[in-house]
Amino acid sequence: MILIFWQGIISIHQKTFLEALAKQPSVSKVIMVVEHEITPYRKNMGWEVPVLEEVEVIVAPSREQISRIFSENKDAIHVLGGVRIGKMMTMAYDECARRKGRMGSLSEPYNRAGLKGKLRDLKYFYNRVRYYKHIDFFLAVGREGVKTYTRLGFDPARIFPWAYFISVKTPPVKEPAKQATRMIYAGRLEQGKGIARFVAELATVKNKPYTLDIYGGGPDEELLKKIVADNNISDKVNFYPFLKYDELVAKHTDYDWVVLPSTAKDGWGVIVSEGLLNGLKAVCSSICGVSWAIRDNFNGVVFDWAEEGSCKKAIGKMLNDNSFADDATIKQWAENALSAEAGAKYYLKIIDNIYGQGEKPPVPWEQ
Repeated sequence: MILIFWQGIISIHQKTFLEALAKQPSVSKVIMVVEHEITPYRKNMGWEVPVLEEVEVIVAPSREQISRIFSENKDAIHVLGGVRIGKMMTMAYDECARRKGRMGSLSEPYNRAGLKGKLRDLKYFYNRVRYYKHIDFFLAVGREGVKTYTRLGFDPARIFPWAYFISVKTPPVKEPAKQATRMIYAGRLEQGKGIARFVAELATVKNKPYTLDIYGGGPDEELLKKIVADNNISDKVNFYPFLKYDELVAKHTDYDWVVLPSTAKDGWGVIVSEGLLNGLKAVCSSICGVSWAIRDNFNGVVFDWAEEGSCKKAIGKMLNDNSFADDATIKQWAENALSAEAGAKYYLKIIDNIYGQGEKPPVPWEQ
């Protein structure tokens, strides 16, 4: 079986999943085709171009190269990161449709807010009518992804909930818990990520020992520092610049909780997956796709920004409740639900369901 994935960049969030796929006995070849190696946005976040083992990588192919990829891999199964998004993806989609190739789409929900959201609705409705007939299956990221493509009229039987499946290097022994609850946030400091709003809520909780370490930068940095100073919590909230990806993942062993309080579209939220795979618990907003994988009183707590007091209640539960699972239990659950190996096995079951005789597989993080 030959599997070809078409993406915008060589994403570190795809690396271990594709490597795990390449090691499966039924897979003869995995190819990743990208338009760019990396974007300036990701470079600023400390990303480097990852090296993929046992995966062939093709960067910025010409129209002729794209045609050759299809002609040399006639029976391959293609997964495109979006439908006709960008020059390369559009050419790949058109080529696959023309050849009546086997094709799926890996898609996040799009932002439906405001006037731009209404225009996107029109665009995606047009795409459904014009293009979706060529797509055999959708890997829809998070609950909102599933809702998006169901609402657009795609056959629910061929929509599969999807995550960014990753594997991380975890130490055999985690640092023992301290008296203070230790939290980590890593990412852009901007309105859509909700971190300033979360810190403002956190500041209202008095007389509870905690630390929150924030790694990142962005337009809300000064606002965040002002909230911290105005509420006299400079001894509890610390700021650090973006770290390289591997360095950041290694930092998870210093914490008990990972925080992702997004207020705007957040397709999945890989930092939470990274935390869970290291045995951390998670507190995140219901907007995040990864909230689907959070179980109250087990591996974290989810709050809803639309519900008054919900965030503060979640913070209280995090700081006061000891009923959650231990690190080892959370880590083991995450390995079975969100790891690269789990994603590879799930993907092959999806392929068997679409092109073979297999039943539609259960969602890994619901097991």
